[in-house]
Amino acid sequence: MIDNSGSMRGKPIMVAALTTDMIAATLEKCKIKVEILGFTTKAWKGGKTREHWLKNGKEKNPGRLNDLRHIIYKSADQNSKKSKINLGLMLKEGLLKENIDGEALLWATSRMSKRPESRKILIVISDGAPVDDSTLSVNNSNYLEKHLKSTILSIEERSNIELLAIGIGHNVGQYYSKAITIHDVEELGGIMFEKIESLFS
Repeated sequence: MIDNSGSMRGKPIMVAALTTDMIAATLEKCKIKVEILGFTTKAWKGGKTREHWLKNGKEKNPGRLNDLRHIIYKSADQNSKKSKINLGLMLKEGLLKENIDGEALLWATSRMSKRPESRKILIVISDGAPVDDSTLSVNNSNYLEKHLKSTILSIEERSNIELLAIGIGHNVGQYYSKAITIHDVEELGGIMFEKIESLFS
């Protein structure tokens, strides 16, 4: 699952798209099912959710005030050759906006929990903390981080899904118990292949 926030624009998102495409194709040859997912928001500084909040009296501590955009670039049962066009959408101008990681994790793990495979691994690629200006401007400043941490804890302790996070220039170890930080996006491919190899050895 790839962070599709605005800060990933340019080289980071391009490398992430190419790397995940390569890894999906490789794992597919080993008869391992792979999904490629992305997460962002539909708007900058809130969308219809914020408009609804404004029209209805601006209650205190309203929670999330932006519309989520969760993207399936490649479903588990789709052939990776057919998903190449979808992955190109990651580079589309205007797609990358805010990142609400906690709810993206809930969405991804909900999809995975319905799969028949006995072993499930979710690799999250991100370059920063969860951020949505619209939400953070009217809730506690740690609202999204707090939700992300509680979501990760719940997945790690109460599900059969293994979580691994790769932070690009950002220490995701403050959230995930299994985490790696890389300082240059060029390291992503090597690190992912290395980690996947260790997971299956």
